[in-house]
Amino acid sequence: MTNSAPVPVLVVTGFLGAGKTTFINRLLSSGERRIAAIVNDFGAINIDVAMIEGQVDTVIGLENGCICCSLQGDLLRALKQVLEHEPEAIVIEASGVSDPRGIVQTLSDPVLWADVRLDCTLSIVDVEDLAETPARFDDPVWRAQLRGSDFAILGKAGDADLSALMLRLGAEFRLRSFDARDALPVDLLFSGQGKAPSPVEGAPIQDAARFVALEWVSGGSLPFTGFQRLMETLAPALYRAKGFVSLVERPGAPVLFQMVGRRATFEPATGRDPGCRLVLIGDRAAFDPEAARARLSDLVERQEA
Repeated sequence: MTNSAPVPVLVVTGFLGAGKTTFINRLLSSGERRIAAIVNDFGAINIDVAMIEGQVDTVIGLENGCICCSLQGDLLRALKQVLEHEPEAIVIEASGVSDPRGIVQTLSDPVLWADVRLDCTLSIVDVEDLAETPARFDDPVWRAQLRGSDFAILGKAGDADLSALMLRLGAEFRLRSFDARDALPVDLLFSGQGKAPSPVEGAPIQDAARFVALEWVSGGSLPFTGFQRLMETLAPALYRAKGFVSLVERPGAPVLFQMVGRRATFEPATGRDPGCRLVLIGDRAAFDPEAARARLSDLVERQEA
């Protein structure tokens, strides 16, 4: 990897469903820079890449001059691929179940410093999730993500006053927080003053064993009411659900389905082939992926009978 000057890198972290992809979409559409986004997902079906551009190729070009790369191999390979497109900045999305210090350690390799420089690590915080799940403050992965960040952006706040939360995050994690409802602090995130990352204290938390994922693909359609009831049943054991779903009541293009906790949304999704592609991420102690797979498949089969 060679480049005329080191490209600034922003690492985006945040718990499952916090809104990392939404933030990256906003950043890519800001027009501030020609950005390369390297996105990561838990499981083989990289729904996040599809959400950004509607396809899952290794590297895809966006209309605004940005590019998106799916992190299907290792990070070094992905960096090499995106640097060939000469971006002005790079955004790396960490998995929602990971400690970002693993990525920071990779970027600390002196071999990379002629090509890329870590500008900062940003954590996306789901304000609504904190209000609904106060125990999130004690979650080891969530805390590791905040501890490993330089800044936080507070999203899904509605009309809430965030001053108390900003003070708490500043006191506990020594970082500055921004309100997602305000303008993006792009110049601060990409200062162009990349410095050697601070030494990582201790090994990154490896807590992926507590999560289990179901990856389900079907060429059929689901009944809206039956699917909704199934998701409501599974919700207590799930951290996150997302994907594209064809509905019996809505022939044609599937809809984008997302669920965080018990909050579920359905949105139109243009340019998608019919069928279903879902990822459900749950608590290993409470979520049975194969039982959920059978129930989803049964819903489809009933429509085809």
